Amino acid sequence: MSSITPKELLEVRQYVYSFLSTTFRCPPKAEQLEIILQEGIFLDFPLELEEDNYTQALQTLEIWAKEQSQADIKDVCTSLNRDYTQLFVGPGHLPAPPWESVYRSEEKLTFGEHTLAVRKWYARHGLEFVNKNAEPDDHFGLELEFLAYLINNQYQTLEDGEVQKASELAQEQLAFLEEHLLQWSNAFTQDVINNAQTKYYQGLAQLAQSFLEWDHGHLKEEVNS
Repeated sequence: MSSITPKELLEVRQYVYSFLSTTFRCPPKAEQLEIILQEGIFLDFPLELEEDNYTQALQTLEIWAKEQSQADIKDVCTSLNRDYTQLFVGPGHLPAPPWESVYRSEEKLTFGEHTLAVRKWYARHGLEFVNKNAEPDDHFGLELEFLAYLINNQYQTLEDGEVQKASELAQEQLAFLEEHLLQWSNAFTQDVINNAQTKYYQGLAQLAQSFLEWDHGHLKEEVNS
């Protein structure tokens, strides 16, 4: 990874978490796809890592983008919406249910103890999911969004010169990764890779897991330094 300042790295990490959160929270709209394809996001992704799975994921996404270069954007959108629905929404059996409780509870049900534990994390930082009790708080995309939120707060505290508070927010990110996301992300993303019908979701799943693993190592170094 090229040398960047700590604040710049926070900005990049927040971008990656926010980008991944958006892609897993809802299917893409035509205008979003146009930006992704026209700007070549995956060719010039803001975080450069020398990690095999990470680079393979970006290569998969680059191939997907090239394959869509002459396609009608509406057709691309329809294909990805279909894939998103069969993976994460249903009806029927979901090959990759996007909720922590399903992967971590014996009953494989949502709104379990892990959902409530994640909800407490959000509440501790003054957050409440707008669809609380209608949709589980432990959705993969929401957990990614929460980490983006913590990173943004860390950036702001550094801007304000609150070094101790910034350090505490880094510790919070590490703890949330270890207690929640990394407890189930590998199984979830592997289910996406194995069941997705498009290179787009296969690549995103591999990108997400490889990034989470890298970020975990990065945070451990930061917290223990």
